[in-house]
Amino acid sequence: MNEKRFQRVWITGGSSGIGRALALHYAREGAYVLVSGRNAERLDEVARATGGATYLLDVTDAEAVKRTVAAVWEDAGPLDLAVLNAGAAFKREGRDDTAVNLKRHLDVNLMGVAHALDALRPRMREAGGGTIALVGSLAGYVGLPRTSGYGTSKAALGYYAEALWAELQRENIDLKLISPGFVKTPIIAANEFPMPFMLEPEEAARIIARGLERPGFEVAFPRRLAWPLRLLRMLPASWRVRLVAAAERRARRR
Repeated sequence: MNEKRFQRVWITGGSSGIGRALALHYAREGAYVLVSGRNAERLDEVARATGGATYLLDVTDAEAVKRTVAAVWEDAGPLDLAVLNAGAAFKREGRDDTAVNLKRHLDVNLMGVAHALDALRPRMREAGGGTIALVGSLAGYVGLPRTSGYGTSKAALGYYAEALWAELQRENIDLKLISPGFVKTPIIAANEFPMPFMLEPEEAARIIARGLERPGFEVAFPRRLAWPLRLLRMLPASWRVRLVAAAERRARRR
């Protein structure tokens, strides 16, 4: 195996989209790639393409996550990198600002990550450290109409990552937040609004992999979408909500 920073990589939500593209990328780089997901057929295809191991997993099941992390450690040894990528965007059934919709998103996009981090942290700490990447979204930067469930879950994930960063640094664990814009994956099927600067999963995977090799907390892309949202986030909230609402009205008229 070639000498690379990341030799043993576990990716959740790795049967399609960004997770699958990352699995293929790291396999080409010579890493041993372990992938989990909920679709057995797609996992088998990823295993054939990468030569790695796969595990059926629903990240909302905390006990199943613990068992999977134990199996990953047994199969591969201590991980260099864990990419907690499993996520969901549920199609609206009527209004999207209901408690039911919010809970569905939080269960997968926040608690699914927390379950994995709980299982990984003591093992990685005992092994001397490693890197854990949480896949959030630029949708978590500001409150966007028609994304209250998904956007809230990703905003909460960003806060969670920031709050834990210093603690994990003391344990020699490098915590990274990945904040993609729109990537052509099954998850965008739930969106009912314009999606500018769309990227292919393979391009997103290359950007993420480069970012994970570099110092810094966040990998946010594409820049031409990330920077305007960062600037918008710096405005007073009363200005921000009015600007977002005006943009939403214009989009609906198109």
